Amino acid sequence: MMMSELVSVIIPVYNSEKYLEECLNSILNQTYENIEIIVVDDGSTDSSSDILKKYSDRVVILSQKNCGLGSALNLGISKMNGYWLKWFSPDDVMFSNTIEQLVTASKNISGNVIIYSNWQLINQNGDFLRNFSESNYNELSKFDFNIRLLSGQQINVNTSLIPFSLIENKCSFRNLEEPVAIDYDFFLRAALLFDTKFYFIEKPLIRYRIHSNQLSHSNIKKTLSYLNKLKEEILENLDKEKKLKLLLEIKKFEKKQTLMKKTLSKGLKLTQFLPDWASDRILIFYLNKIRRTR
Repeated sequence: MMMSELVSVIIPVYNSEKYLEECLNSILNQTYENIEIIVVDDGSTDSSSDILKKYSDRVVILSQKNCGLGSALNLGISKMNGYWLKWFSPDDVMFSNTIEQLVTASKNISGNVIIYSNWQLINQNGDFLRNFSESNYNELSKFDFNIRLLSGQQINVNTSLIPFSLIENKCSFRNLEEPVAIDYDFFLRAALLFDTKFYFIEKPLIRYRIHSNQLSHSNIKKTLSYLNKLKEEILENLDKEKKLKLLLEIKKFEKKQTLMKKTLSKGLKLTQFLPDWASDRILIFYLNKIRRTR
């Protein structure tokens, strides 16, 4: 295979001993062979580093003091050689043909494109909970997709395949105050500032693990507020006419939402008046409901 087809899988690791081996084995057993795996140990204090030593002949292992998710991710990216980037969580699992299907799909699309897919939800024991189906917006224009993205369309970064050319063109992953927002910030800037297309594969390609220690399940109310600030900041980088057009279309789009979506969104907004300790579980409930009814 040509070097241009190389996929670099970057795995930032911090105290991931429980699921790390299953994750690594799922990547090493891919049907697509032109892969490099780069693991960045972000100052783990559990047995993660000992586990990684067992894979040192098949995996590039980098270590740093604990500097956070963004720093670990960018260290891995700085050492990658691939045409494609796949950021992957040490909690999650790939199907054997995950990368092959992503790369195959890329051959039918031209220009800047980020590919993503549906996924399966599993619990901390690896038991299947349900399939998670994203909305298929492949037929939309870039502008209309951007409206959905700004209105809260989320993309599970673990399903995605990202062209390295985006990073080369300065659409980098920022080391943000709220690390759980790093992927959404990247996707927003890729779409709005770098004219990137998003292409959806309508089948589950990874097993996404949900457990109590996940970064994305802590202090959600604070994260939502932070996401709104990111949107405002990114929109400020656009010329006035384009920004106003986007804001106008977002209002129109949100007015057309179904009654259920409107009710769920209203319930979500009401939780802002609750203390953090009381609202996070309610927020998780509403967020999951909204995503399932998009």
